[in-house]
Amino acid sequence: MLFNSPVFILGFLPITLLLFVALRRTGERGPMLLLLVASLVFYGWWDWRFLPLLLASICANHLLAGRILSAAGMAASRRWLAIGIVANLAVLGWFKYAMFVAGVLGDLAGRPLGVGTVLLPIGISFFTFKQIAYLVDVHRGLVVERDPARYGLFVTFFPDLLAGPLVHHRELTPQLAVLGSRPFLPDLAVGASIFVIGLAKKLLVADTLALTATPLFDEAAAGAGLGLVAGWAAATAYALQIYFDFSGYSDMAIGIARMFGVVLPLNFASPYKAASIVEFWRRWHISLSRFLRDYLYVPLGGNRKGPARRYLNVFVTMLLGGIWHGAGWTFVLWGALHGAMIAVGQAWSRRPGHRPMPRAAGVALTLSAVIVAWVPFRAADLATTWSIWASMIGRHGLGAEPLAGAGLAGILCGLAVALAAPNTQTLFRGHRPGLVSPGYASGIEDSPGPAPAWSFGLGHALLVGALFGLCLVKLNDVSEFIYFQF
Repeated sequence: MLFNSPVFILGFLPITLLLFVALRRTGERGPMLLLLVASLVFYGWWDWRFLPLLLASICANHLLAGRILSAAGMAASRRWLAIGIVANLAVLGWFKYAMFVAGVLGDLAGRPLGVGTVLLPIGISFFTFKQIAYLVDVHRGLVVERDPARYGLFVTFFPDLLAGPLVHHRELTPQLAVLGSRPFLPDLAVGASIFVIGLAKKLLVADTLALTATPLFDEAAAGAGLGLVAGWAAATAYALQIYFDFSGYSDMAIGIARMFGVVLPLNFASPYKAASIVEFWRRWHISLSRFLRDYLYVPLGGNRKGPARRYLNVFVTMLLGGIWHGAGWTFVLWGALHGAMIAVGQAWSRRPGHRPMPRAAGVALTLSAVIVAWVPFRAADLATTWSIWASMIGRHGLGAEPLAGAGLAGILCGLAVALAAPNTQTLFRGHRPGLVSPGYASGIEDSPGPAPAWSFGLGHALLVGALFGLCLVKLNDVSEFIYFQF
């Protein structure tokens, strides 16, 4: 079930909200069980055959957490934690990487190694990482809550189940313990408005940019050499498409959760306004960035073992982050690029006598580097990546024949919105739009003049309603969110 589908917007969501309102005065248990059942229905709607896998994962990790808590000493606790991490990664590895690894081994052996077709369960990367973080937090003594129903809802809560934000147990569970206690109508108004903005990002912006990016990448994959303009247009259109697609999804998830009185972590903070690659990762997919920091970079040694080890840890963290996104050499390359760029950026900023460049120049340089790096993330294979990169340096000529004028106009409009328009957090800054992660940008921006701000009132209700009406026109053109493939 997709957030941008008629069955969700006109059926599942309003029915769940009505039942929630009916049960919210019965105490925390009724609304919690309702949302647990609704979340399982939401997941099973895609393919009910994977529902047992999700339930088995929940039960196994809940039992493992109990073993960690009751372990006699740190050594035993670490053993159970290791068992839990290995088991979770083994399940994820089979479904996500078995076919890729079999292909690589087959190439090395000179004969195919058949593992059959392994269908990737939707959301498996997110609910697996969420539970690994939970086990680590239990081992660290940060989690002691053991209610099985509440844990089940923490894992399956449908707004963030399929593509995040990756939420910590200690952020969500206290809110689930007091479901129904917040004033409903203010949360409904704020949440519905944020949801509509996210829906508009997806339907009106991201899907429109896809009309430019997809044909150009397809042409390159078919062997056509794009001209310089078309090459940059393909890469830039995709960079904007994935931003508005995923930030739109995150807004929708945050908005839906808020309708039920739950505040999720912020996931985007105008990342294309970043003036360095390090700052970019403090603004882009914040919940994944902090997961990689807290559960991979820091355990690897972080910045505690000297500059050389720090740069290696950064590179390995981003490389594994790339592999987490997908089973393919293009994702390995994407992760390696970002790891190298962060390491070089940190080394450059720490050199003696360093003076930062003007912010506008830093934003332009960072955005250009990010756009170039998005090419392997989107390309079908490495050959397509090399072809588009060759186009971007003029190896295939300067022409823009495959590119329509409307495509260029859409790219320019998308850039203007990403670089100049206030983001969702700024618009809703008076209403706690999301949880802020320490060490990462909040996205709430200072403005030289009075920044627009959403408020309870007829005017803003009409604007949101008009935007929702435009989105309803596009509901027949349902397209999957990009991050569902991860």
